Amino acid sequence: MKVLQQPLGPVQANCYLVMENHHAILIDPADMYPNLEFILKENECTLEAIVLTHAHFDHISGIDKIVDAFHCDVYLNPNEFDFLQDPDLNSSSAFYMDVTCGAKCKPILEGKNTIAGFDIEAMYCPGHSVGSTVLKIEDCLFTGDVLFKGSIGRMDLATGSVSSMKQSLKKLAQLDKDYKVYPGHGPSTSLSQEKKWNESLKYAEIY
Repeated sequence: MKVLQQPLGPVQANCYLVMENHHAILIDPADMYPNLEFILKENECTLEAIVLTHAHFDHISGIDKIVDAFHCDVYLNPNEFDFLQDPDLNSSSAFYMDVTCGAKCKPILEGKNTIAGFDIEAMYCPGHSVGSTVLKIEDCLFTGDVLFKGSIGRMDLATGSVSSMKQSLKKLAQLDKDYKVYPGHGPSTSLSQEKKWNESLKYAEIY
């Protein structure tokens, strides 16, 4: 499995292009992925889906352009379907913007999903937002704005919750396998490193 990371948009949110066995998905596109058509052709892959960790503006702004160009499906935790058309819920209004998305979404359900040829385990991890979802694909965790290298997501935006974030971090801390962690912002890391050095995750199990 090949994972390409590209920061996009005004807040430089990480967009991930994941490719394997001629299938490709995009995770959290804040804008059109650069040279996407060329990269797909070079890797003999077809973009079949966009999968979202959550629906804040800095993770959804590129969806309509990509869907128009590639006619792919969009998957999202159904708890955030209404975020796409609501600048208050998707937090663009908090940054003096008015971002909406017209795409029709399919639900990514907690537990095992098969999307575009990928086996994706969705872990609902609210706290940063009510529908924040960590995506486990093979040995990788795409953590959105739940877990970063050395820190965690903010909880002061619409539908954020300190108590929910504590429970979500506890869920991640209890995973007994090491994973490569691809966060929504900043550099990649590993779950073992975060358990060791990230104070919020290090003590999550005693919350």
